[in-house]
Amino acid sequence: MARSHGIDIVAISDHDNLAAYFEIKSYADTQGVTLVPGVELSCAHEGVDVHILAYAFDPLDPRIDQRLRHFREARQTRGRRMVERLRALGYDIKADRVEQLAAGGAVGRPHVARALVEAKHAASVSDAFDRLIGTGKPGYVEKERFRVADAIALVHAAGGVTSIAHPTLYPNHDRLVPLLLDGGVDGVEVFHPDVDDASRDAYITVARLRGKMTTGGSDDHGDVKEVKTLGTIRVPETLIGPILERL
Repeated sequence: MARSHGIDIVAISDHDNLAAYFEIKSYADTQGVTLVPGVELSCAHEGVDVHILAYAFDPLDPRIDQRLRHFREARQTRGRRMVERLRALGYDIKADRVEQLAAGGAVGRPHVARALVEAKHAASVSDAFDRLIGTGKPGYVEKERFRVADAIALVHAAGGVTSIAHPTLYPNHDRLVPLLLDGGVDGVEVFHPDVDDASRDAYITVARLRGKMTTGGSDDHGDVKEVKTLGTIRVPETLIGPILERL
């Protein structure tokens, strides 16, 4: 898919999971596509849910493997608790089906949402989030998160770099993003479907003033979301020098 869109460098940054990298790396090599080790880490800062992207670390580092395994197990437990809560509310879905939809990956709310859609309890994944499993909704269960400082330290120890994912989606992001950059995050994702031109320009300036990098990504979730975005975001190689140097 990346090749068909003319993309030469791509990272599959699933939440807390590197399975896609190991599954696809050798095939990407045969297609002339550089596959960058990537992962999206669920973090918390002052009570705010923050996603930190990690790139170009050693994917075989045992510390990375251990922490990601722990978080995947926590997600599995959370998924089952959400199913139990929804079933108690009268929504007949099964934990086994949710895990099947995760296809061996980390269980997440999108898989619960798809189970709700299959069982005709929701019209779409978005509807399931809006009414049932979004933050504060009846089926929502809080998830375990990294401290941002711990995520940074882990990725740096494995030779990688970090970036703030989809910066405009956080409350008070104009205050939060500079704080995270000053706290040690290496960059900010300024090219993203949810980052408008004004915000992109503002965060490019914020990053440059601090000597930080800028990154970008389509944030395409495949069939889980209705809108497909792979190929809509193109990041010049000149902006991702720190990633390419580590590769």
